[in-house]
Amino acid sequence: ANIPALQELCDTFDTELTDIGEITGKHRLIVRYNGNPVVDMDNEFLHEGIPQRQLQAIIEKPIFDNSKVEYPISNIDTKSILLNLLAHPNITSKSSVIRIYDHEIQGGTVVKPLTGVEADAPSDATVLKPIGTKGMNGIVLSNGINPEYGKRDAYHMAFAVIDEAIRNAVAVGADPERIAILDNFCWGDPKRPETLGSLVEAARGCHDAALLFRTPFISGKDSLNNEYLGTDGQHHAIPPTLLISAIGIMDDITKAVTMDLKEAGNAIYLVGNFAPVFGGSHFDTTIDETIPQVSEITPQVYKALYNAINAGLIRSAHDLSEGGLSVAAAEMCIGGRLGLDVNPPLSTRDLFGETTGCLLVEVSPANILRFEESFKDLPFKKIGQVITDPILKIGETTITVEDLTIAFNTPI
Repeated sequence: ANIPALQELCDTFDTELTDIGEITGKHRLIVRYNGNPVVDMDNEFLHEGIPQRQLQAIIEKPIFDNSKVEYPISNIDTKSILLNLLAHPNITSKSSVIRIYDHEIQGGTVVKPLTGVEADAPSDATVLKPIGTKGMNGIVLSNGINPEYGKRDAYHMAFAVIDEAIRNAVAVGADPERIAILDNFCWGDPKRPETLGSLVEAARGCHDAALLFRTPFISGKDSLNNEYLGTDGQHHAIPPTLLISAIGIMDDITKAVTMDLKEAGNAIYLVGNFAPVFGGSHFDTTIDETIPQVSEITPQVYKALYNAINAGLIRSAHDLSEGGLSVAAAEMCIGGRLGLDVNPPLSTRDLFGETTGCLLVEVSPANILRFEESFKDLPFKKIGQVITDPILKIGETTITVEDLTIAFNTPI
C-alpha cells in the first residue's frame, strides 16, 4: 500500500490518517487489541450468517391531472397571498429555534443561519471556517426537505430535495463538483407494502439524483415506523419524508455570497430551467399536478453559477424553493432592507408555483456582460432591478419591506 502518497493527500485537506490494517485475502475478519485477537470471524458468516427479512413492496405510480389549473393574475390578491405564504410555518423565520442553540461555538461561522443587515433573513447555507485549519478553505453545510412532495411522488421528491440541498450549497459559493450528501429517511411502517413501495421509490430517486449530480452519499440513517394509533382506531403515519444534508468545500471563504440584496441599481436575474408547477406547492396543496422535476441541465447551471461567484460577478444569490419566485424575492428584500422592482409580466404560476434548479442572483451593472457570457447556452433571464425605496413591486402590486418583514417574523 502506498501509505505516504495517501498521507500527502490527507495532509492537503487537513485530514487525519491512521493505518489500521490490511486486506489479507484469507476471507476472515480479524481484529486485535494489544496484539491479541478479539474478533476472528469467517466472511461468509459475516455476510450470510443472519437470515434477511423478506418484505413485500407495492409501488403505486402516482397519477396526476396535468391539465394545468390557472389563476388569472387579475383575479387574485397577490399581496395577501405573498404575506400569507411568508407567515406559513414552513416558510416563516425559524429564528426562535436557531437562537436557542449556539451556532457561534469557537466563532467559526462565516455565513450564519440568519443573514442580512439585521441578521434576520434566511441563509441558503452556512459557511464554516474550522479553527486551526490552514489557508482560506471553508466548509459549506446545507439541507433539503419537502414532505409535501413526498405525499405525492416519493421518487421525484428524493430528486427534488437532493437538488435543493446542492442548490443551497452552491448559492453561497460551494463547488458543485466537491459536494457530498447524507440521507435521513423518515417513514411509516415498512411492513405495509404501499409504505415500503414508496421507500423503494425514494431510494431509487436518491440513486438517480446522485448519478446526475455526481455527488456521493457518504452517510445516512433511517427512522422508520413513525406511526401512532389514533383515537379513531386507525394507524396514522407521517408522510414519506427525506432530509438531505449536503457538505461542500469553498477554496476561499472571502468569496462567500449571501442572499440579501446589496445595492440599488443592480440587476436581478433568474437562472435555471424555470418550470413552475402547483403540485405540492404551498400556494395550493389541493392541486393535483405533478411535483417539480429536476432538469438534466441543472448541474451545468450550478457549475456556471459557481464559476460566476468565484469570478466575483455575483453580489447575492437565493434559491427558489417553498413559495416560489415571489417568496425568494421577498426574502432577498427582507435581508437587504432594499426594494426590488420585478418588471416583466408574470403569471400566478410564475409567482407562486414551485420549481427546482432555479435561483435569483444579483449582478452589478459593470458585470452584466461577463455574467451573461458565463451563462451562454444556459437558461437565464433578467427579471428586475434593486431599488432604494423599501418596497417589492410585482406588476401592479406594491408591498413594503416592513410588511414583508412582519409577515416573515410571524411566530411558529
